[in-house]
Amino acid sequence: MDSLIAEGRALPAYAALPATAASLVMILIVLRGTNGRATRFVMFAIWLRFILSAFHPITFEQSPLGPSWNALGSLFVCGMGLLMLRPRPLFDVGLVPFYLLFLVILLSGIVNHRAPDTLDMMIKYVYLMVLALTTADAFEENGWEYTLGRLFVPFLVPFGFQALSVLLGVSKVTELDNSISYIGGFKHEAGFSVSLAGGLLLVCLRRHMKVGLKIGLVGLCFAGIVLANYRTAIVALAPLIGAAVLIGASRLVLPRQRILVVGLISIMVLMVAGVFATTNAERFADIGTVITRNTDLIQQPDQYPEADRHIMSGRPLIWSQYLYGYANGTSIQKLFGLGPNAWEGQFNVYAHNTLLSSLYELGVAGMFATAFLWAWMLALSCARTELRPSLIAAHVSFFILNMATMPMWMIEGMIFYGLLCGASIHAWRSSRGVSAASPAPPPLRFRPRARPGLAASSGTPL
Repeated sequence: MDSLIAEGRALPAYAALPATAASLVMILIVLRGTNGRATRFVMFAIWLRFILSAFHPITFEQSPLGPSWNALGSLFVCGMGLLMLRPRPLFDVGLVPFYLLFLVILLSGIVNHRAPDTLDMMIKYVYLMVLALTTADAFEENGWEYTLGRLFVPFLVPFGFQALSVLLGVSKVTELDNSISYIGGFKHEAGFSVSLAGGLLLVCLRRHMKVGLKIGLVGLCFAGIVLANYRTAIVALAPLIGAAVLIGASRLVLPRQRILVVGLISIMVLMVAGVFATTNAERFADIGTVITRNTDLIQQPDQYPEADRHIMSGRPLIWSQYLYGYANGTSIQKLFGLGPNAWEGQFNVYAHNTLLSSLYELGVAGMFATAFLWAWMLALSCARTELRPSLIAAHVSFFILNMATMPMWMIEGMIFYGLLCGASIHAWRSSRGVSAASPAPPPLRFRPRARPGLAASSGTPL
């Protein structure tokens, strides 16, 4: 599950080992001072993944037990997380969308006789489910602000490793345009960018942080993502960043002035985005090409025009290969796909589109199950809370990200989405005054009228 082409350079041992030791001391100190076992588990799970990713020349290799060290780490997190979960009803709101996905994966594996790959894919989605549910439990344990502040701590690892990679000049040259990416010694800019995006998500969801500090941290997170130089992440995170800036700025003025202020800020954001796009025109010109030509770019792979092969780093060609590969399947394969991880051995790279990958591997049923999961979690985020705009913007960013890469294929992407799903589940529960297995959280202020709300903030800083 962890193979990616064009590996990045790992940090030299004289930098990586002391940095890892320092992060271990940091996380142990913070864990010791953190309330609630669910909160501590989520912090540790995220930290462990980032450390494993930073040592990819070792951890991506096969262990004596067979799976890679990274895969064993994911298994450990899944098992530990299942033990940490609070008892909950069989049809708990956080569980329902996963049942359909697990069923489709199982049926696809049976139809295509791919037992090992079925287990591999199951583990990834169990990882997502466990992280989402334990994150929701963490919010119930400690409240919104305290939990967000604590969960940000492990994200200091990728940001810190990236700073070291900049200082030491450890970079990666991207595959097609030869631009430079600083990815902290991680294997690929896709996974690393999504790791930083998780930290950005936690900052954007904070409600009681000083506006200046919040905007500054959003700017720093975005700067890290720009240094990672993964175009897809830069574009996809625009709704989340835009919502954070607009919401933060609107809180500085009186309610009757907010429409004017939001309008002015929106114009400024668009101007900044225009300047950024202009100064990076060569990297972002392909997006306009894809929008303009649309489905014209999907053609027979063996007859694909040479002039179009490098648009969007070859994504239209990749998408064509998967679509025509799916079309050549049997009738039962059109329903349940060619099997979990069936792309391996058939194509050089993954599909770079989650829905297209689901269609190829899990069929129409799998594409529907994936879309159902997204729609379910988005619907939960629409609960009447003060967090609704930020949560919806985060879901939109995640959806855009899935259209040109595959965060749900990476554990780093599962971390991002697990945190977002956990926050959405907690928002829905709190809006109705219910919890997984404990008394309802205390009421808070809601819009547009007073109703039960999110757990009270403890005001704990980052």
